[in-house]
Amino acid sequence: MKKNILIAAILAALFLAPFFTARAEAAPAFTADENQLLQGMSRTWLQGYEPDVFKGRWVMILPVRSETATGAVTAELVLPRERTSPFRPQTTKVTAREETSGVWGVRFSLAVFDDRKNGDYPCVIRLKGKDREGKEISEEIPYTVRIRGCKEDAEKARIQVSEVSAALNVGEQGEVQITLTNPCAASVLEDVELKVSDGASHILPREAETMRVGNIGIGESVTVTYPVTVVEKASVAPHVLKLDMSWTALGKAGSQAENHTVSVRQEIRLEQGGVKMAREVTAGDSMTVTLPLMNMGKADVVNVLATVSMPGVTERQSVLVGTIQPGETKQAQLILSPAKDAGGEFTGTLEVECTDQDGNSASFTLPLELKVNEYVEKARTEEADSAAVRKSGAPALTYGLGGGCGILLTAFLLQGILLRRKLHRMEEARL
Repeated sequence: MKKNILIAAILAALFLAPFFTARAEAAPAFTADENQLLQGMSRTWLQGYEPDVFKGRWVMILPVRSETATGAVTAELVLPRERTSPFRPQTTKVTAREETSGVWGVRFSLAVFDDRKNGDYPCVIRLKGKDREGKEISEEIPYTVRIRGCKEDAEKARIQVSEVSAALNVGEQGEVQITLTNPCAASVLEDVELKVSDGASHILPREAETMRVGNIGIGESVTVTYPVTVVEKASVAPHVLKLDMSWTALGKAGSQAENHTVSVRQEIRLEQGGVKMAREVTAGDSMTVTLPLMNMGKADVVNVLATVSMPGVTERQSVLVGTIQPGETKQAQLILSPAKDAGGEFTGTLEVECTDQDGNSASFTLPLELKVNEYVEKARTEEADSAAVRKSGAPALTYGLGGGCGILLTAFLLQGILLRRKLHRMEEARL
């Protein structure tokens, strides 16, 4: 029993050890404690604490928590764009002490330029220290220095619409994909909202008219999916969408409007009226294959091509029907001419290919059957020979019949004469 328990304990340790190890490795060495209130702070970061400029110096207090650090911690404010930095050239490295249990107070007091401008300046707070075993630990916390209260802004905030794409079909629900980019160097776009509208009212918002995008950091991009509905009466043509964007930057409201074109498509609706062709043809003769094609959609169907393939009769024969406008019917006609030595039952296909104005393709295939009879010249020769034979034998039969009738008539005449003579003799004998 004890042996089984020991084995189970060992197995549990083997399985559980990797999980706890991974969790310990994933835990950050330092984290910003937004709930901690240190001396000199009027409120916590969670409650809205904001660093400020006082007597030409930017003052910031950041509570940093660590479960492993011990002793002093070094903190450095690193701005990647020194050219646009609001701070005078100086050291941005400070030493933090543990002010409460497990919490270090990082306190920056940096001199700023007198001609500084309102702006948002991305930076990194780089923390370094040692754990209880004397090993070095470090962490980087992203942060944005917000300078406000100046007469001028560092720049005019704007949004760049990087890409607009859509897959829209008449009478269906669709989506418009819009990529928004913040090209500003010192302005975070906050509370960004987007509204999409179609002047023709053919493309309508499926949900709320205004979509909340959120914040877009400096140099960042975000792709939003705006759900729409395309009405049944929508024209199959390019539509101009108006994009209305609004935001807050550097404490001020901003807005921007742009027009972008998207296409509204309809599935190709090319209907066929049935193949019209003779079921039999004589070898060497020609026949016509006709297929009515009707455009039941709202847009032109272009590059309509009909192709017949019937091994033994024709390998591939095509005719370009061209463009069929909405509501229009055109005939695809092809002429088949079986060779003189062809004969028998043949099968094949009639394939129709087409595209819409956006280059989207469609096609369908119909089966064909054809019986090719024997070459007509041979049949006519045999018939002529038979007729000649019948014609050449007709006089002999006629003459034979006439001669027979003459002989019979002569025999009847002779028989009558002989009978009369016999009667005459009998009368004389009586007398």
